[in-house]
Amino acid sequence: MSQLSIILHACRAPIRLASRILVASILALPALAADMPSWSDKTVCRLVAGQADNAVYLVEAQRRELDCGTGSSGNGNKQQSAQKLLPKNQGIVIYPLKLNAQTQQRLLSKPIDRTEFNFSSYQLAVFSQPIACQFNLRRVVYEDHVAGQVENWNMATGRMILTDDGVKIEGRWRMGGLSKDSSYLKHEVNLRLTKAGHLVGKMAYFNLNLEEGEVPKKPLYIELKPHNRSQPLNINNPKKAEFWTDVEDWAGGVWRLRRCAELNS
Repeated sequence: MSQLSIILHACRAPIRLASRILVASILALPALAADMPSWSDKTVCRLVAGQADNAVYLVEAQRRELDCGTGSSGNGNKQQSAQKLLPKNQGIVIYPLKLNAQTQQRLLSKPIDRTEFNFSSYQLAVFSQPIACQFNLRRVVYEDHVAGQVENWNMATGRMILTDDGVKIEGRWRMGGLSKDSSYLKHEVNLRLTKAGHLVGKMAYFNLNLEEGEVPKKPLYIELKPHNRSQPLNINNPKKAEFWTDVEDWAGGVWRLRRCAELNS
């Protein structure tokens, strides 16, 4: 063997050894993680102190809520101290939010309001007396007609009462399924009448008719806004109105109000 061959052979040996060590280290990570639950808190903190850049040890310390800065576990600020051990670019950092019992109860007990709506962009009507109208709601289908075809059956019927505090609907859906629950028209309607006589706001809306035995479908929550095809209500001389509503690409609705009159207090 030449002198050059001996030198090359000697150089390759440390490289092969380093590669084997690296592979062994990678293969050992799952086993290391599996053994961690059996380690004592003191052992975890000692490893964190000795290898502060090792994310595996840092995550384990955070999971146990250890305050390895003092070498002890306890309560109080231990979770906040452990979070400081985890670098910002590694893992997920959870920041505790402190709320008093009253605030926490209020937030947890409040249901999600799907009909919440900001009316500040509209000038709302002011009523000297509430106005009551009979109404029906019919579906408008756009699949075969660009202008829309009003179907000759009622999706919903009833009585609509318009006041300064909002619109109250006394009626029922006729779409089957969950629409049979009268609470959708009673509690999940947040509508107002604008000064120009248009209905605006949000409400639960059933666009599909379901037969008995079909899987119930939850309502859509749609926004009502002024439509160029609507015939607004004149609150100074209320008689009738027609409100068009865009719902989906293939279908919408048209509200027809009739027999409108002021309610005397």
